[in-house]
Amino acid sequence: KKANRQDTVLVVPPYPYCIEEDRHAVDLEDCWTARPQLFFSCHLRPNGGRKPTDGRHKIGPDDLRYNLIFFSTFKELTLPIKGPMEDAGVVKLYEPSPTQCLYVAHAQNMVGRIPLMPCFLDGNATPTIPHKYSKNKNSCFLAGCADAAAEDGRRGSNVYEVNPWLWQFGSGKPHLGGLTIEETSDRQDASRKASDKRRKETREGRRGS
Repeated sequence: KKANRQDTVLVVPPYPYCIEEDRHAVDLEDCWTARPQLFFSCHLRPNGGRKPTDGRHKIGPDDLRYNLIFFSTFKELTLPIKGPMEDAGVVKLYEPSPTQCLYVAHAQNMVGRIPLMPCFLDGNATPTIPHKYSKNKNSCFLAGCADAAAEDGRRGSNVYEVNPWLWQFGSGKPHLGGLTIEETSDRQDASRKASDKRRKETREGRRGS
């Protein structure tokens, strides 16, 4: 079974799974591991929003444009296994199957890429959930499935391990401008607050005139 080569990312869970207004306030441990399926934009009309005055148009004056991401999620796999990976605290994830878990969120909810590697459990020939753990489905991988008993049968859910070393050191190249991730985040926050302040002053100036 070939692994999907699409990028995997950390995503701040959409409402109501996360109610934090500031995505930067969400701990990484509370973010979801996801595989982007589609990036798209759409306009949403708030309650009481005005319809377009021209019947040929579909976007009204109060409609808001949103950049969104349609994605599938991974879930943590907690099998009763003891070994070096478990001692090191390596997180194992499985890809729900045959039915995926799909969501839509703001594109800005993406935190960044997360490095996943195919995980071959207990010497399994494929990076899937071995058949021997099929009895643990309800407690360990409710949204997934294990390999069939027959070697040529249907394969189970794909399994991955989070590579914490690659995640920590990345490519080894310095960040643009020599800034750390924290410094870059602080600069982005300051820029966003300044932009919000300018927009507020512009709105108040229009009302005053």
